[in-house]
Amino acid sequence: MTAEPKVKIPKQGDHVNATQHQGIFEVVGINALMQAANIRLVDGSGPVIANVPWTDLKVLDKR
Repeated sequence: MTAEPKVKIPKQGDHVNATQHQGIFEVVGINALMQAANIRLVDGSGPVIANVPWTDLKVLDKR
């Protein structure tokens, strides 16, 4: 039996890092069927990046 790593499911409003993108992002939408999130930079610059898989996101601690 192999143990798969636990993926933390992001919620709308969470701040995350994305493996393929630089910066700190905010989750602006969730697609549970595709297990993906729409994200945008926290500072609001740049477009919304659609359908980023949950496995590519790391939810940041609230500070």
